[in-house]
Amino acid sequence: MATITVSNHLAAPVDQVFRTFTDIEHGPANVSGIKDVEMLTTGPFRLGTRWREIRQVAGVRDSAEMEITSFELNRTYTITHHKAGVRIDTTFWFEPDADGTKVSVEFELEASGLPPGLLAPLGWAIAGKVTNVLQRDLSDLKRSVEQ
Repeated sequence: MATITVSNHLAAPVDQVFRTFTDIEHGPANVSGIKDVEMLTTGPFRLGTRWREIRQVAGVRDSAEMEITSFELNRTYTITHHKAGVRIDTTFWFEPDADGTKVSVEFELEASGLPPGLLAPLGWAIAGKVTNVLQRDLSDLKRSVEQ
């Protein structure tokens, strides 16, 4: 298993930050790496919400089907998707503080069908790229929330 965590402070209340982060349909307007979103479920953001997301990462377009697998309004949610035998969970936490909201994002890879020991070097190989993507996404969302 490989885990990466990044955090940022946003100068806005938790409910406003949470609302912007969970506005999946407007992801391409709020996050520079997201190129397109196709909603696969209807209704408000909730446990079980699914969508297909196309991202541009390191010059490559990649598509993934995402699903909300945990959800607590204005506190936390987890996005889960699968790629090449690897489960990827990205969990967001929202904590109020004196000047706004602290957002933490944890990215976790879990091998379900890979040989033992294969995920460790894979995790190390992509850790820097994933950290950069997560930090850029947080910066983009910070800009969207604070403008």
